Amino acid sequence: MKCFLLLSLLYPQTTFANGFTGAQVLAWQPAAQETLFQDSISMIAIVAGQTGAHGHIARCIGDWYAEGAAGKTARHAQIRDALRRFPNNHSQAIILAVVQKRCGKF
Repeated sequence: MKCFLLLSLLYPQTTFANGFTGAQVLAWQPAAQETLFQDSISMIAIVAGQTGAHGHIARCIGDWYAEGAAGKTARHAQIRDALRRFPNNHSQAIILAVVQKRCGKF
């Protein structure tokens, strides 16, 4: 699992993104973007909680992402900014990088 996460962050996945590059996600409607962000962050938290060694990351994600509507708006703005900076990379890897920057690496 760690190897997969590491590779997804280090290897630019432009050829494998198939509709999930940062630029393509930014072209979606804001509500669709936010659904992707929320689902992705929820799954990252679930994986962190299930590894047996990353419970602190799962707790951090819960605290960080669930800071109310204003907090969630700010988090989504951070993700959109990262998507703009790395438009050719896979959006899931970018979202994971934003989460790991805040809550630590797997």
